[in-house]
This record gives sequence, C-alpha cells and structure tokens, in this order.
Amino acid sequence: MLSYFKDRPWRLAVLLVFFVSGCLHTAPGQAGHGERIRVLIMKGVPSLELKGTDRGSLVVREAAGTVRVNGRQNSLPLRLFPEGGQIFVNGRPYRGTIEIAVGKQGLLVINEVSIEAYLAGIINNEISSRWPEDVIKTQAVIARTYALFNRNKRASSQWHVESSVMGQVYSGSASEDSAAVNAVASTAGEVLMYEDEPALTVYHSNAGGMTESSSAVWSRDYPYLVPVESPFDAGAPRYEWDHTAASSSLGVELRRSGRDIGDPRELEILEKTGAGRVKTLAIRDGEGREIKLSGEELRSVLGYSVLRSAMFEVERGGEMFLFKGRGSGHGVGLSQWGAKGMAENGYSYKEILLHFYPGTELTKAW
Repeated sequence: MLSYFKDRPWRLAVLLVFFVSGCLHTAPGQAGHGERIRVLIMKGVPSLELKGTDRGSLVVREAAGTVRVNGRQNSLPLRLFPEGGQIFVNGRPYRGTIEIAVGKQGLLVINEVSIEAYLAGIINNEISSRWPEDVIKTQAVIARTYALFNRNKRASSQWHVESSVMGQVYSGSASEDSAAVNAVASTAGEVLMYEDEPALTVYHSNAGGMTESSSAVWSRDYPYLVPVESPFDAGAPRYEWDHTAASSSLGVELRRSGRDIGDPRELEILEKTGAGRVKTLAIRDGEGREIKLSGEELRSVLGYSVLRSAMFEVERGGEMFLFKGRGSGHGVGLSQWGAKGMAENGYSYKEILLHFYPGTELTKAW
C-alpha cells in the first residue's frame, strides 16, 4: 500500500485531506477560508501615524471638525492597503487593511483582516503560548467562534469586534509566535455550533471552581452557558484573594456611580446564585437608606481588578469592609486556568471545549 503512494504522493495528500475533514462535521453555508473580520483597534483618537501603506507614511489628524492627512484636508473614511506585508499604526504592525473613519469623539481605526490572522494576534494577549498545546488550540477555537458570533450579530455595523477587553484583546501581529500560529493552523476553521449558529463562547480567567450561568450574570439564557465544575482552577495564581475598603471610600465610589447612599454601615449578602456568586447584596448607610446591587454591579463600581469576581464573602471591622473571594472574571463559559489544568492532566482540546460549553458541536466551518 505504501509503495502505491510512494510514486504518487498527491494521492496520499488527497487521502489525508479526506480523512481529516471527515473527522469533523462540516456546516454548510458557513464562512469560507478567506473570511475576514473588522476589528476596532482605536477609538476617539485625535491623531495617528501610519507607515508601510500603499500611500506611504501618513500622519492623520482631526481638528475643528476636519481631517488632515500629511497636512492636507482629506475626507473620510480612508482605506489603506499594505505596501509590503503589514501596516504600522503608531508603530504597531497589523496584517490586512486599515480604515480610518470619523467617530463621535475622535477618529476610529479599523483593521480588516482574515479571521485566522486575527486569531494569531489574540493568543498571547488572552493566555500564554507557553501553556500546553491543547489549551492553546482551545483558545483558538473559542476566539474564532466568538469572532464569528459577533460578526454575524453586527454584520451591517462599521466594525464587528473591539480589540480591548470589551471584545477580545488583539494587538496585531506583534504578539504572534510559532506556537500561536501553529495552534490556529491546526484548528483552522473549527468552531463551536449550537442549533446551526456559532455559539457565544465567552470566557474568563478563573471560575473559582465553578462556572456560572449566563442568565445569572446577564439575564440572558444560553443553554450551553451553564454552571460546570472547574476543578483545576486552584492552580492559578491569586486563586483566593482579598480586598479591604474603607466605608468612606466605598461611599464615594457608590455615589460616583449614581447611587443615592451615604457611607455604608452594613453590607449584607441576601442571595447567591447556585454556583456561589453574589446575586443580591444590600448596602445600608447610617441614615437608614438602602440600595441593592448584584455582585457584578458592585464589581463595576469598585473595579473589576479590585473585586476580581462575584464569588466573595464580606465582613465589617470598624470602618473597614473586608472582601474575601475566589476566582477572576464573570465566571461564564470557559475558565482559562481551568482549561490549562485540564490540558496538563491529559484532556484534549475537544474534551475541554465540550466540558465548558455542554450541548455544542465542534464543527468545521471552512
């Protein structure tokens, strides 16, 4: 049999392609291999510098309602193509094209790039490419799926995803390396589907041992975003954390967020979700006023890096409140540190995906 292929290597290649493609269900009508995504990489900027464009080096400035390119008045949007392989925006390299448009409070800069190249620029911003290969593949699949979900949702919009924590952290080609590129290539076109649509594959740093349902955090139910155990989370740094806040500073932050409350005298957890996160918290001041917040709302008031998750307890000591918690992030979907632990314990990326998104199907979209 091998001698047959020895003289006809193209036949072996065809057979291998057929075999590999048959391992995954192919979704008809999904994105082609050349599919692209529009990523908002800057917003509200007054000026920027570009190099490596088909129009040479440019300085774009917005002033008094007009836009100037290299000192000359210019209309927007301005679409730029790479002269070589990449365009440098304020010194950072990006593949694909760059579009500059007018925003409400400054310039918008949009990178239109192939989805696979986009993914390679995400990996090292969301996890480390030094992690096990199967968790890097996992990250590639969920990032691709998240991109397609949002592209479909915002198909008629100026851009599909942001490059910040409001979307997926993306920094162009500067963060690419061989491990990231190989993980993207080895999972090319693979996405998680639910009822013939890309799943909303949200993820977070650490679930604190148990993920959360989407309905508990965002009041929107997705059947595959439900609580599942994440037993390897404890291996993460700062798995357990604490934060101390003075009553006066807590009062300032609450009022700054628009809440009508004095300096708190009591914080009482009224209800928790089934996964153990704070669902309702009562805050009372010395004048008898009371407000109620969810754990996620309190995180938004104090800062997401301060209250690292809504999985916490709180106690008062004098004029101070001590928060003790576990995990990091909203808790919905995949726990990145939990996925790392699973990969280190022999789980494949396919097993990791279906554990954190139960009921979805791993699909070959292109």
